[in-house]
Amino acid sequence: MLAGFAEKYGITFSLLSDEGSRVIQVLGMLNEHVQEHHAFYGIPERDYVVGVPYPGTFLLDQQGVVVERRFQDSYRERETGVAILEQGFGIESSAHGPEARAGGAGLAVRAYLDSGVYRGFQRLRLTVELAVESGLHVYGRPIPEGYVPLSVEVAPIEGLDVGPLDGPAPHPFRIEGLDEAFFVHEGPLRFSLPLTFRERVGDQTVQVTVRYQACSATDCLMPQAIELQLPVTMENNLESDR
Repeated sequence: MLAGFAEKYGITFSLLSDEGSRVIQVLGMLNEHVQEHHAFYGIPERDYVVGVPYPGTFLLDQQGVVVERRFQDSYRERETGVAILEQGFGIESSAHGPEARAGGAGLAVRAYLDSGVYRGFQRLRLTVELAVESGLHVYGRPIPEGYVPLSVEVAPIEGLDVGPLDGPAPHPFRIEGLDEAFFVHEGPLRFSLPLTFRERVGDQTVQVTVRYQACSATDCLMPQAIELQLPVTMENNLESDR
């Protein structure tokens, strides 16, 4: 089975077979509910999947020591190779998907996906980089009523799950003469959030909206909304969704 898999996908490195799933069980990776999961997704029972692990990735350092385990709750979800390199090892990849750039009052935005192709249940990562103009800040949360905090929104697409936004926390900021407590972001910022297509919905465009209000210590600019569009193509291989 491994030989056929390697030939089909052009894999040239060695693949190890764990007969009897002994190593899988020792590592605590055995998926004892795989048939139940298949039933949930409408997939017929298959005897050959008994003994399979939850898919995941072990990250090793240069000495061969495991430094991180990256596993998903759903056995169907996978990370992209770019996400593993960048999030796991901190290595900047040159193989990103589409990107878009735009700007508004006091802020420049770059957004990109880690792949231009989506597969069923593969977790894409949207990265949004913000460059706040020197001498300005943008508001974060919590925030007093009447001000606009920074937000990154993805327009709904049928079958697309959008995960939580991850990025730097804002820091406290006091404005002379005001009693309210403010939290702000300054300088270059990078945020990311996971996108998972749970249905095959054809080629799509991921529409991203960045909302914010840029201010100095004495003045505030009008609230802004910057929109960016990132095209993504559906992988044609139906087996990638199984």
